[in-house]
Amino acid sequence: MRKPSSMNALEEIDRVRLSEHFFMREMLYSEIANFHGIPNIPDDPDLAIAAGTQLCEELLEPLHATFGHVAGCEIPLPLLLGS
Repeated sequence: MRKPSSMNALEEIDRVRLSEHFFMREMLYSEIANFHGIPNIPDDPDLAIAAGTQLCEELLEPLHATFGHVAGCEIPLPLLLGS
């Protein structure tokens, strides 16, 4: 899958189910990125989907089974920007 170049292509990635309870859209949405005008679109959607699937299956689903729904968390923007 190539990097999305249209809204329809991005919506297609958003609808990918990563596990029983999680979709790719939950991994891509970021209020912090939106506030700063930083697009959160994967350059390599296949890699992002594979990594998201592994994260969900190995970490988030077990947490969900133990504690109920796990809301997404965001990495603080300065860490992402290297500040």
